Amino acid sequence: MKMTKPNQISFDRRKFLIASGIVVTGGLSACTATSDTEGEKPVVGTKKEVLPSIGLPTIRVRIARVRNGEKVALGDHLITKTIRGWKTTMQHTTSNNGELQATLTSSLPFAVNNKTKLVSNNIVCVPRKEISTHAFDVVVHVPIEEYIPGVLAGELYAHWHHTTFEAQAIAARSYATSLHTERISKSHFDVNDGPSSQMYLGDVALEAAHRAAQSTSGVVLTWDNVVIPAYYCACCGGTAATATDAISASLTHAIPPLQGRGGKDICSALDVRVWSAKRSSRTERKRINACATTMNTPEFSTIRSIKSVEPTIFNAYGRPTHLAIYDRRNKAIEVSAKNVTRAFNASVTKLPEPTPTIWSSHLIAQKEGDTLTFHGAGLGHGVGLCQYGAQELAGKGESFESILQWYYPGATLSSLT
Repeated sequence: MKMTKPNQISFDRRKFLIASGIVVTGGLSACTATSDTEGEKPVVGTKKEVLPSIGLPTIRVRIARVRNGEKVALGDHLITKTIRGWKTTMQHTTSNNGELQATLTSSLPFAVNNKTKLVSNNIVCVPRKEISTHAFDVVVHVPIEEYIPGVLAGELYAHWHHTTFEAQAIAARSYATSLHTERISKSHFDVNDGPSSQMYLGDVALEAAHRAAQSTSGVVLTWDNVVIPAYYCACCGGTAATATDAISASLTHAIPPLQGRGGKDICSALDVRVWSAKRSSRTERKRINACATTMNTPEFSTIRSIKSVEPTIFNAYGRPTHLAIYDRRNKAIEVSAKNVTRAFNASVTKLPEPTPTIWSSHLIAQKEGDTLTFHGAGLGHGVGLCQYGAQELAGKGESFESILQWYYPGATLSSLT
C-alpha cells in the first residue's frame, strides 16, 4: 500500500516506564508469558528526517448505504434514486458518471431510516448500479481537522481526560489519512462512519473533542516516514493483538508499531475487560455453517455440533490467534480467532440476530445443556491503542506521547502540515 509521507516533528517529553508481564484472565486458558522486562522505552518523535509536506487531506466518509428506495432527508430536502435518475428539490449538479453533488453552506440534519446527524461541506450521492437502479451511497467530503472532532465524540466518553482525547485524535487522524491515501484512486469513499472504520457523528459541539483536535492539529503516527493505519480498540483485555493476526496479513501491517507490545496492559485491572454471553448452541452451529461460503472458510461447513471453543495458538504476548471448535465427539476444527469471532457476530437470514455480542477473539466457550456460554477478555480486536487503557494512563499523568509509544512501539510523531 502506498502511504502518505508527512513532515517530521520532534517532541522532548519524559519517557514512559512500562510494566511487564502477561495477564492471566480469570476463566480463560493461561497465556504463555513472555520474559519479564521493565525499563525505559524510546520516546516517539526521536528521528530527525525532514520530509516534504503533503498537506491535510479531505476525508471521504460514507454516511449511508441506500439500497431499497429509502428517502434520504437533508434538511428540508429529500433525495431518492429512481430508474429515471435523481429526484430532489436540493440545488445540485450531476457528474458524467451520474453522481449527485451538492455543496452545503451550513450544517444540515441528515437522516435515513433511524440514523441522524448534522453534516456540512460537500455531499456526493454515488449510484450503485451494480446493486440496483435505486441503490446509492451518501458520502460527505470533510477536511480532516473538521472530521476529527466528530470521531472523538463518537469514540470516547465526554468526561474522559484531555490527554486521552489527544492520543485518540492522533490515532484517528493517522488511520483516516492512511486509508485516504490507499483508497483515493480505488474507491469513492475512504472510511465508513461506524465501527467497521471509526465512529463519526458528523458536526458536533463537544468542546473536549474540538480542543483535542486543535491541540494536536496535523499530528500523525509514522513508521519509516509513512503514516500508519493506527488501529485502536475499546479495551485490549490486558494483552495485545498484532495487526497481522487480527486484521490481515497485508505488508502494511508487518511493521513494529502494529505488532503489539510485551507486558501487561493497565486495563487488566478494570472490570470492563471481562465479559460473558450465552447463546443457543444449535443456532450458533447453524450460524457458523452459513458463514462457510460468505467468509470463504469451508471448514465451517463441516461442523455438526459445538461442544466447546478453546484457544490453541497464541501470539508472543499470550493472546489467542487460533481457536478450535470441538464437536460432541471431541473432533476439532481449528480456525483463525478473528474468523471465529466474525462468524459468531454475523447476521444470517432466518436466524436470530447475533446477541449478546461476542466482544473479542480472546475467549473460551462451553456447552451447558442447550446453551453455549462464552467467557472473554477485551472489547474489540486488541490492536494498537486501548481506549480504556489510555484513559487509565492519562489519569496517572502520562503524556499523550508516552501513551502512543506504549501502544505503537517505535512509531514517530510527525506533522501533515
